[in-house]
Amino acid sequence: MKQFLEAVLKELRQGHPVVWASILESSGSTPRSSGARMMVRTDGSIVGTIGGGIVEAECQKEGVRALERGTSCIREYDLTNDAAAGLGMICGGRLSVLLDVLLPEGSVLAQCEELLQGLERGGRLMRVTRVNKTSLGESGDVAIRHLVINKSASHADLLPLEVISRGVRTRDPFTVQEGETLFLVEPAASRGMLYIIGAGHVSYFTAKVASMTGFSTVVMDDRDEFANRERFPDVHEVRVLDDFSDCFGRDEMGEDSYIVIVTRGHQADREVLAQALRTPAGYIGMIGSKKKREATYASLLQDGFAQADIDRVYSPIGLSIGADTPEEIAVSIVGELIAVRAGKV
Repeated sequence: MKQFLEAVLKELRQGHPVVWASILESSGSTPRSSGARMMVRTDGSIVGTIGGGIVEAECQKEGVRALERGTSCIREYDLTNDAAAGLGMICGGRLSVLLDVLLPEGSVLAQCEELLQGLERGGRLMRVTRVNKTSLGESGDVAIRHLVINKSASHADLLPLEVISRGVRTRDPFTVQEGETLFLVEPAASRGMLYIIGAGHVSYFTAKVASMTGFSTVVMDDRDEFANRERFPDVHEVRVLDDFSDCFGRDEMGEDSYIVIVTRGHQADREVLAQALRTPAGYIGMIGSKKKREATYASLLQDGFAQADIDRVYSPIGLSIGADTPEEIAVSIVGELIAVRAGKV
């Protein structure tokens, strides 16, 4: 969501209207599920995807027409049997797509900026699009209202209870029907704050892959020749430490916090791991051999940590894919982070 919002805001701030295209409803074997989104610019170019193929191409064209009219609309696609073959599709099912025209005006900009700022702060918000189906005419044009729901539950009284109750439990977009009104709910939560301690070769590639997959990444090291913006241009923050004695003192950790320990020495790894175990981070991983891991664990147990603390640690770090080079190790580490984020491990 964050990169998508940045792209939308870039166009709006330059005075260009855009279409926020979202799959409202789908049934059968359609390319993407409800909530998949893409942006259509006035020249027909896009950011994001609603599944590719002929339907996406049709939505690009319809998006440009909607921008020319200045009116949002809903388009229905029947992908079953002969209809699917006619569109060049091999999957079956039905697809409903909302082409939501966003104009470069104050309220639209303010809502998009509120969402982006909330994500950057690690907050949890919801973008709710209220579609009044009674306004749906033969042209498919439809009346739209947008709401941004933050943790204070502002505007919650304007929405069905299911919108709020489901919205606080899931990261996945969903729809709620109430009478002739359809609510498209797009939770906007941080995709994870990743703290990489150590700025060597493995860290370098891990930060690159993590940033590509949506993690807000902080890199820390006590060597400024390694921990600097020139080396890590894409991360959220780079910190040069005096030493590793207080890595997380200024950070608010939670279940969506991830810690990867890849310092250059066993003693530093042990020191950082002890600090990490005192946080509620949802993931703590440490690189190293089995021998190093066992020695570190034994030392921590002697210092009063419990076995339950040790059991939180992912070590050896990363998925078992036969990784050997720093690049491959980075892929295995981020693969494990993604699996934890998705609740698969």
